[in-house]
Amino acid sequence: MEQRIIDAGKSVLQALETAGHSAYFVGGYVRDTLLKRAVHDLDVATSARPEEVVRLFDKVIPTGLAHGTVTVVAGGVPVEVTTYRMETGYQDHRRPDQVFFVRSIEQDLARRDFTINAMALGLRGEIIDPYGGTEDLRRGIIRAVGEAEARFQEDALRMLRCLRFACQLGFAIEERTLSAIKRQAQSIKYIAVERINAEWRKALDSSGPDRAVSLVCETGLIPYLPGLNRLLADGGCEKEAMLPLSRLSTLVERWAYLFVARGKQEEVEPVLRELRNEKAFIRACAETVALVNVFCQSPDDSKLQLMMLEYGFEKVARAYAVYGVRSGEEPLAVEPGKLYEKMEIKKMNELLINGADLQKALERKPGPWVRDLLLRLARDVNAGQILNEPHALLSRARVVVDEYT
Repeated sequence: MEQRIIDAGKSVLQALETAGHSAYFVGGYVRDTLLKRAVHDLDVATSARPEEVVRLFDKVIPTGLAHGTVTVVAGGVPVEVTTYRMETGYQDHRRPDQVFFVRSIEQDLARRDFTINAMALGLRGEIIDPYGGTEDLRRGIIRAVGEAEARFQEDALRMLRCLRFACQLGFAIEERTLSAIKRQAQSIKYIAVERINAEWRKALDSSGPDRAVSLVCETGLIPYLPGLNRLLADGGCEKEAMLPLSRLSTLVERWAYLFVARGKQEEVEPVLRELRNEKAFIRACAETVALVNVFCQSPDDSKLQLMMLEYGFEKVARAYAVYGVRSGEEPLAVEPGKLYEKMEIKKMNELLINGADLQKALERKPGPWVRDLLLRLARDVNAGQILNEPHALLSRARVVVDEYT
């Protein structure tokens, strides 16, 4: 995290203390600072009521006033400030029925999900840790604050968050916490699909993606997770089969591997749509799976060059990585990167004619034939059969068209 953001947060703490209130950094900032990990979030909790915070600072945005949260803009940096609070009643397994403000940081920490997230850090480095979060960090344990089952009844998404933290940090899940997830698994159905997908993506994108798969199966969450229940049910959680996931670097590659490993290539769009993924992401995963299927047919150099011209090197390399870890061996005699280096035409805009040139020279209307012919010409240039020169390219184009008309 940039030092200016941390400095802005400290200035907010200082101003609150000077005004007679207590204030602390809370949440992920404290946890990751103690772990010496990169910090991405900075949140402040204070004894000051929202209206007191609004009066104290020049620029305040009332982002969640009803729940005690405002955003203080300090030195151009937005800092989220929330009044110490407690919550009661969670009829929908998501949101509290009632929120009321308290004056003690210890009371505020009592409502939080896990001990490693229930610590506060003061301006002078003092740590408020009523639930043993620092010790759990040292031991590498994810443990619920108080009664685990009560925490998951309050917000069922916490079960997936538990799994996600375990995968991101490489921590074990404390036995009672894990047992509570198994007992409460079905309540995840009350959670919005978008929230489920956000947590699952973070888990799959973590350093332990194979563990993410095994944990959603082990805990019994799978039947209640949209999309994933179709993909991973019925024997889709074999640990050995999921181990290669960690060898793939991107979320698209890992999702593609899941579909290929499960033999459910046709399910890409239905599953990812059910999880409310964005269209561009679904398209990227579908393209990757389709290209993996091409690699299964052991394409020759000519076909591989056409793939890289049509889809781009990055997409082909991504699919090649998935196929490589799935097959356990190099699928081709020449890997795409080495072949790509030798290609004179690496991108279609490097060809010295375009679609308009073809239409004019051949006196034909636009259509799919234009891109097909340009790809053929680019392939012929790369094969050394013609020069990348307008006259030579148009002459070859006329010959090709005559062959098929």
